[in-house]
Amino acid sequence: MPYRLTDTHHVLVRLKVNGKGPFNFVVDTGCPVLVISEPAAKKMGLEADSTKAAVIDKLELEGGLVQNKVKCRVETPFQIEGMNSMGLPGVELHGLIGYTVLAKYKMEFDFTKDQMQWLALDFDPPPPQAIGGKKGDLASLEAMAGMMKFLSFLTGLKPAPPPQPRGFFGFEVAAKDGAVMVQKVLAKGPAAEAGLKSGDRIAKAEGKEVGTVAELMKQASQITAGKELRLDVTRGTEKHELKITAGDGF
Repeated sequence: MPYRLTDTHHVLVRLKVNGKGPFNFVVDTGCPVLVISEPAAKKMGLEADSTKAAVIDKLELEGGLVQNKVKCRVETPFQIEGMNSMGLPGVELHGLIGYTVLAKYKMEFDFTKDQMQWLALDFDPPPPQAIGGKKGDLASLEAMAGMMKFLSFLTGLKPAPPPQPRGFFGFEVAAKDGAVMVQKVLAKGPAAEAGLKSGDRIAKAEGKEVGTVAELMKQASQITAGKELRLDVTRGTEKHELKITAGDGF
């Protein structure tokens, strides 16, 4: 599961809802349900009932995990609204992934790596319970969000821009003997069309030397759909410079 540690030290993953996205969600083990902000729900075409509940037909987590018929709550938590208004995370946040989704996996967090390990469990968490609270509590949360907006106005901070889907290249790599080697190339994918082949050694990406998979991913993750990723590769005794035009990816 690819993830990002935000400027506010939140674990961020990307997902699609009913084929739309990607959207940025915070992994929140203390949240009881999947919470989607109202602006994001509007972009998804997701409508909630009078209790702010909705059902997602297909939830796709980046990395390949899929859940169907996922119950969620459509509202904008003050944390999300406040951080977005001040641009604190560095990206636009769209919601929180809580217990009812996370409980189906065993998760391993290792912040020295670019990916997390999520192992599917044979466990079906109980349905979400209605989130209650005193009227005064709700008012205080709304006031806090308003205060953060006001502070952002005074300090001149601006919301982060909407997320840009990272490009799709269609190849897999692995570290071998201190080098980054191409393991697989997707037939008819962007990398295959550019001439990349299995067994190629990637020496540079965007003109910078890469000795680890993490260094390659750092350069590749900045390339959006339609942009070119420049690679210097060694194939046997030959050296090649390839330009891979990224496709629409997830």
